[in-house]
Amino acid sequence: MRPLPPDEAYDGCVLFRDRDCVRSVVGVLLCVLPLVVAGCNATANESRGNDDDLGSDAADEVIFSDGCGLEPDGIGTTIEVGSRSRTYVLYLPDDYDPDQGHALVFAWHGLGGSGELAQYYFGIEELVDSEAVVVYPDGLVSADWGWSTGWDLAPSGYDFDFLDALYEHLGDKLCIDEERVFSTGHSFGGYMSNSVGCYRSGVFDAIAPVAGGPPYYGNCDGPIGAWITHGSADEVVLLAEGEETRDEWLSTNECSDTSEAAGLDPCVAYEGCARDVHWCQHTGGHEWPDFAPAAIWDFFAAQ
Repeated sequence: MRPLPPDEAYDGCVLFRDRDCVRSVVGVLLCVLPLVVAGCNATANESRGNDDDLGSDAADEVIFSDGCGLEPDGIGTTIEVGSRSRTYVLYLPDDYDPDQGHALVFAWHGLGGSGELAQYYFGIEELVDSEAVVVYPDGLVSADWGWSTGWDLAPSGYDFDFLDALYEHLGDKLCIDEERVFSTGHSFGGYMSNSVGCYRSGVFDAIAPVAGGPPYYGNCDGPIGAWITHGSADEVVLLAEGEETRDEWLSTNECSDTSEAAGLDPCVAYEGCARDVHWCQHTGGHEWPDFAPAAIWDFFAAQ
């Protein structure tokens, strides 16, 4: 595994009380923004793919999880994975409907962060409204990242075991539209989003890594929607890592090398892709840019 940039090992998240202050601090924002899109009813069909597919007659059958029709009792915030107790923070809409298929968003915090901290200062749940469930997993402390919390990015590692177990647990307890599963993350969480998108493309519909780097453990399982943003002045995870991430998804999704403006400035969409790839290079540093919430929301909704 390629080591993380050395500065990142000393750059954990700080629990500020002022959300705007947190967003303005370069180099401490190593947490995650959960984002999301709508579920649909049990009789609907969903089409997936790039924009060229929107007018086709082909549609994928909607698959709802085993938890549909059940009240979310005993959902908890802890599951046992092997010999470890793993924890997470869960957002359920106030008007959660167990008979309605909900999108599911995994939101991965950055180095030194936590699910609670990630939930606290990205402020995305008001956008999610009643359309999705958001889960914020908690990373484990490891000597590999300076005794801070982080992620094992290997597809055979303990955090992928956690991912698989948590996905199954939530599907058993909640009404999840299994065709609308997403992942987003910042910094180390961006690395994790790229990894889960690469090695669990059969589970995830789209990913949105922010200021992260590419997957490292071999070829990806298949195409997946990818929205990527990175700051040209990022001194924690260098722009080259974001560019390598972009190029990985351009290759995996068999895109052309041409692009056009897409949504909010400075985003572009590449053409000819098996699944959509958007690249948003901004002029900032290691931060969550202001345009990210709306742009990610729009991207997930279009998948």
